[in-house]
Amino acid sequence: MTSQPRSLLITIGTHDRRPWWWNYIDREALGCVLDHKVVLVRSGRPTIIMSGGFLRVFIQVLWILIPGRSRYRHIITIEGGWLTFIVAFIQSALMLRTPRHVIIQFIMREKNRSLKSRTKYFFMRSCLFSVYLVICSSRSERQYYKAVFGWNDDKIYYIPFHTDPKFISYRPILEEEFIVSAGRTFRDYPTLVAAFSVSAFPLIIVASRSSINGAKVTPNIRVLYDIPPSELTSLMSRSIAVVLPLEDRMISVGQSVLLQAMALGKPVVATSVNGTKDYIEHMETGLLVPPNDPKAIADAVGLLIADKDLRTKLGRAAQERIKNMHLPSHYAQAVSLRLQQLESKRP
Repeated sequence: MTSQPRSLLITIGTHDRRPWWWNYIDREALGCVLDHKVVLVRSGRPTIIMSGGFLRVFIQVLWILIPGRSRYRHIITIEGGWLTFIVAFIQSALMLRTPRHVIIQFIMREKNRSLKSRTKYFFMRSCLFSVYLVICSSRSERQYYKAVFGWNDDKIYYIPFHTDPKFISYRPILEEEFIVSAGRTFRDYPTLVAAFSVSAFPLIIVASRSSINGAKVTPNIRVLYDIPPSELTSLMSRSIAVVLPLEDRMISVGQSVLLQAMALGKPVVATSVNGTKDYIEHMETGLLVPPNDPKAIADAVGLLIADKDLRTKLGRAAQERIKNMHLPSHYAQAVSLRLQQLESKRP
């Protein structure tokens, strides 16, 4: 009997804590043995090359990857942080083909014309040469990474993002007459504020001070800065709807807040960009509006305020989509299936 292949997820931290989704996946159903290891740092993260923290992480990763020592078929890292690039650099520099490096939830800021950005992308293109599979969170984003890194179809793959199942069963004390918007990265709050400046309906924005971009809020708009996640969940669950104004980017942004709102059964008004077009069907599981269009946001919000039946219909459909497509188990199974497909083509 052939034993199952082993895969290792590595994360970085100050203690042996697994990712939040670890206990939501059925590791026996993945077709491999999935282990986890934390690369330990004394405090924070190794943000400066050649610092003590960086060197400790580098040595720990090198020890995992030593040829002939590793028993794993795949090494999995998350997003595009230091740990991902340390693994990729070591494997590229030593020309290691095993363990096969898989990056999940990959995201990287777009390339621009500045020398810093071009240098960064030159380094990344060279460093990520050794990576076996990269998973991103939108179809358009996949095409962007293919073009900017010169990757082929098999190296970059789209798998829908996931959210915490606990949001599905979360129940608010009561629904209140306000709308919520949340998030920090690439949010278009000036357009949102303009949409609500001609309305008396209450809006609560949960953001960082830098993401507001100096937008002048009217008396019906309340801004909360960096509140605890539990407080944000409570606000979203009590609201009548969630609005997600986003900048039009090549990369995908906004899925975390979007999927949380959908899991809570909230109707969502979202900008139609790379981070939302793969997740919302207009007038079925939410409302999509064009970028940089305050009137479109105001009209969509007005439609939801006036039509409770529509709010209920969209919220229920959104929550069903989460149950069927966007849980950690769906994500893990999709990654496992993609690896099996690749290995049947490239043994």
